[in-house]
Amino acid sequence: MAELGRGRKATVAKDFAQAEERFSKCLDVLPGDPRALAERGYARLLAGRLPEAEADLAAAARHAPSSAVLLQILHNRMLVARKQGDEVAAKRFEVEKMKLKAARRLPSGVVCQSDVADSDLKPQIAKSLDEALKLLIVAHATEDRVDLTSIRIDEGPFGEPSEAVRLKSLAAQGPLPDGGWQIWSQCVSLRNHALISHAGKLYTFPNLSSGSLALCGLDGAAEVTVGGGGAQPWHIQRTHRELVRGYLCEKPNNTAGPCDGNDDVREMNMGFCSWVSTNIDVTILDSKTFEGIRTLSLSVQTSGDGAAGEPEHPFELEWQADKVVVDACGQRTVVPYASE
Repeated sequence: MAELGRGRKATVAKDFAQAEERFSKCLDVLPGDPRALAERGYARLLAGRLPEAEADLAAAARHAPSSAVLLQILHNRMLVARKQGDEVAAKRFEVEKMKLKAARRLPSGVVCQSDVADSDLKPQIAKSLDEALKLLIVAHATEDRVDLTSIRIDEGPFGEPSEAVRLKSLAAQGPLPDGGWQIWSQCVSLRNHALISHAGKLYTFPNLSSGSLALCGLDGAAEVTVGGGGAQPWHIQRTHRELVRGYLCEKPNNTAGPCDGNDDVREMNMGFCSWVSTNIDVTILDSKTFEGIRTLSLSVQTSGDGAAGEPEHPFELEWQADKVVVDACGQRTVVPYASE
């Protein structure tokens, strides 16, 4: 981040050789970092080094951390193409930019809210994988009020391979490598948990959500994603999506539409699932204790005023050294990891 800052200052001062040196040093530390590639590409564009600028920008676009960053990259690729006299490519980038701008807007008929709060999430620490899995089973059995033998850890709700089986295979080869996994367990309810392996220690986060499997997907339970380490802080994301089942009916005038309770229909045709709401929370973890620091949350749902589609980019995070840039509900907020 320090080298990025120095590189930006050099770019503003039109010292493009210094800017390139700074951004290249950043890439020595984090090879392939999209932000550093995009910044170096922009400096090379201003310096008139167009082929090198396009190479950097194209590489940055493949792993852009957010749609906001991708918009900047597309704009600069458009400028490079125009300076090179390639109007076909310039027009293509311009169209992509317009489409992405439109996709970033919240559609009508949608209510969106976001928040930031301190977190009280705490892990349970295990000495072995067997102990970690037992902690999850005990936590599930306690919540479902059943005997431990009633709990099973196996494949996910949609028939995905069992993470527990894969982890046991990895553990048999030695200490688990650094990483994070979602683990499903089933009994009265379907529950998911998170397990993070770091520096030879195992951190378990039991009962992150519970629910069941319905016709349109998960009912109540979240999809959990564990990420971080290296350039990003460790974090756990939980995503709840609510879909409702509906049916198409054939009407007397030979048209088809959602069944509305009118008996004057010929027959009920295929069913479909309509989006109702999406709730996301991301808990940032302390790098030493793995306790929760901050939780970033999003709630987006239909307003009830006609049909609304699920937004494409309602919640995006750009991780930085000591803060995260949050794009939520059309607003950009900078959130420090530590509480003030």
